[in-house]
Amino acid sequence: MDESKKQVFSGESSTGLKPNNAGLLCYVGIWISGIVFLIIEKKNTLVRFHAMQSLVCFGILSIVINIADIARGWATWASHRGPFFPLEIATNAVFGIFVIITIVLWIVLMQQTHHGHFVKVPLFSELALRILSRLDGISKEEFYQEVAPHKETLESEQSSLAEEGKKVSDKTDSYSKGKRAGRIASYIGAIVWSIALLVLFNFFSQYIACYFGNTVNGVTTWHIYPLLTQTFALVLPIINVALILSIIGYSLAIAFDRYILQEIIRIVLHILSLAAVLTFLRVFPLDFNVIPHEGMATISPTIAFAVLTVVAVVTAIKVLVWVIRLIVNVLK
Repeated sequence: MDESKKQVFSGESSTGLKPNNAGLLCYVGIWISGIVFLIIEKKNTLVRFHAMQSLVCFGILSIVINIADIARGWATWASHRGPFFPLEIATNAVFGIFVIITIVLWIVLMQQTHHGHFVKVPLFSELALRILSRLDGISKEEFYQEVAPHKETLESEQSSLAEEGKKVSDKTDSYSKGKRAGRIASYIGAIVWSIALLVLFNFFSQYIACYFGNTVNGVTTWHIYPLLTQTFALVLPIINVALILSIIGYSLAIAFDRYILQEIIRIVLHILSLAAVLTFLRVFPLDFNVIPHEGMATISPTIAFAVLTVVAVVTAIKVLVWVIRLIVNVLK
């Protein structure tokens, strides 16, 4: 390696900062600080890598978030001109999830880099390294060879994606070895439950009702008071999508018993469930006035709204926790 490349790989920094502190600053201002450090940092390749990864990662995520925001705005506009409620809820959910992922990733990258860890974000890091290699005329092998002393943990560049996935899976799934049968049983139960709900909502929704018996001369006659209104048709499409994808997702989880796949499936399915609950809350296709008992008819809407709100909040918290845990485990 010539002297110019050795200088580029030097532990010194053009800013006079330690590599971990300079790397932290590369992420503080997301892609903007990435551009700044690519311009001012000329000596330290590790810092330049962090700057390029910040630019690529948060640059792409910013574009995706802006596209999702445009779609969200269109769906909100369309919902005032016709029955587009499920689409509006779905676009809001997608926008929110990408914002959450970006914030979590931003925090994790700053924290890990500040503590001296060499963090590679899947896909983004490879793209960043390819661009950096062209800019600085440095091969991947030279980069990993020279940067290795500046980090605590370095994965081999020669390992395949399958091998990396297996390492993560083995590490994060070690606690549950020998419990595959239990997981499969829970997945089968979830599939059966999804099929039952799919049939109920599409063919027997009229039986979601209040039942009151009236006894005359020893003969009891049961009266059915359906709770769902015609506006349930606005909610049904997103419920069907969520249930069908649940069946597909849990089937994939049975076929491929891998930690990352299972976590992604669980996160996606709960996002869909959250979208369905939020749509139900907005449309609220329930009519409790059909209940012949005045007291129950008065209090039931409040109880139903409270229960659905709690379900939505709990589901959102679960999704956030699982996303954070998945990102942390993958980055480790």
